[in-house]
Amino acid sequence: MADLDGDGQYEIVLKWEPSNARDNGSAGLTGPVLLDAYKLDGTQLWRINLGRNIRAGAHYTQFMVYDLDGDGKAEVACKTADGTTDGRGQTIGDATKDYRSLTVPTAGETVATVRDNKFGRILAGPEFFTVFNGQTGAALATTAYVPGRAPLDGWGGIGGNGGNDRYGNRADRFLAAVAYLDGRRPSVVMCRGYYGRTVLAAWDWRGGQLIQRWVFDSKDAKSPFSGMGNHGLSINDVDGDGRDEVVYGSMVVDDNGRGLFSTGLRHGDALHVSDLDPGTPGLEAWGVHENEDKVPGHENGPGAALYAAGTGQILLAELPGQDVGRGMAADIDPRYPGAELWASSPELGLRSCRGEKIGPAPRAVNFGLWWDGDLQRELLDGPLVYKWDYLAGQMTTLLDGRALNAASCNGSKATPCLSADLLGDWREEVMWRTAANDALLICTTTIPTEHRFVTLMQDRAYRLGVARENVGYNQPPHPGFYLGKA
Repeated sequence: MADLDGDGQYEIVLKWEPSNARDNGSAGLTGPVLLDAYKLDGTQLWRINLGRNIRAGAHYTQFMVYDLDGDGKAEVACKTADGTTDGRGQTIGDATKDYRSLTVPTAGETVATVRDNKFGRILAGPEFFTVFNGQTGAALATTAYVPGRAPLDGWGGIGGNGGNDRYGNRADRFLAAVAYLDGRRPSVVMCRGYYGRTVLAAWDWRGGQLIQRWVFDSKDAKSPFSGMGNHGLSINDVDGDGRDEVVYGSMVVDDNGRGLFSTGLRHGDALHVSDLDPGTPGLEAWGVHENEDKVPGHENGPGAALYAAGTGQILLAELPGQDVGRGMAADIDPRYPGAELWASSPELGLRSCRGEKIGPAPRAVNFGLWWDGDLQRELLDGPLVYKWDYLAGQMTTLLDGRALNAASCNGSKATPCLSADLLGDWREEVMWRTAANDALLICTTTIPTEHRFVTLMQDRAYRLGVARENVGYNQPPHPGFYLGKA
């Protein structure tokens, strides 16, 4: 969501993935990825077709929609390739090229059988980074994507199962974000890799030109910054200097492109950064971590951990050696100050921000949003909004989107298309697709509240959280302050 045409209203940029989209771990052909822009009345502004040389799947196309040059109109930025068609029908690169790995000759690698791990993947050809005009969809500037994929076997490491591959699974893991790296103007950060080698490239869009600000490269699996990335990331000013850092899962990259610290907690699937504990200075990061195989030296790494986002100090470490898939942080119990912490492992239970075990955790562990009138955050899981009854230790349904034919995205992740404070009340709206994929639904609360706050979109950490919400494994936005009674 962003204002694409400068009229003061948000527009929607929607990513369409084909029905045969693939996870990176799976070989196979996919259809093209489309980016559509719509006004809130449903008027379509343009369509970008990323073409056959961009594979479809949650880890491939990460697109940023933000006003990057301060002219009041948002741009769209993403990875492109030969054959991408912009919103005006103009082709980027050479439309005749086909770099897919097929059983018939192409410009890419030929494989013997469709069962080959490389089948359907794009492992050759140029990779581009393009900034598009948000109002028209026209390509404004295209440059080489940094970094390139080579070498294909250079992206493994201690993250996840500690393995490696030569067929583009780990090499083609992408993330993206917008950050105020100088504290004044936004930059785009395009990222590649998190199981081992990790590279972040920061770009400025100034005066109609793409200018590279810096590149962070952990270089190889031996670096303490390798294998620490998540399936998502967060942008926060963790050291209080007015400039944003990139919280890249279990490590942080400073605003100048240098590694600030690495916690050693390794790769994980979920990450939440905010002032989770208002009783201590600074921000905290809560995440869950994969421990798929026994990686030497990391056999008993925590499956869930809380650390100080400014220093990397581990504040809570639980579930040693467990592979934990989902985790959530939100203030759902007013009896305890700060956010509560929980994960998909029932063994953890519901914890206070200081680690105190409160009781059983909600079974909803994907998203949260402020919906009713009090200051506790509600639970968003699939097409349903729940209230956590902290006295009874159970969830109560506040909204069942299935009655509106709403459906969630991303399989078991059960995420919305978007959740954010879109209408200006500090409570958050939720955007779902319909089950037939023929409409978008935006739902808002009708519950009154006695609390008044400036819209959350005015908080930089929250606004940037909305910008990166659809990256990788979608995560809800969090403000850079504690919203609640301390």
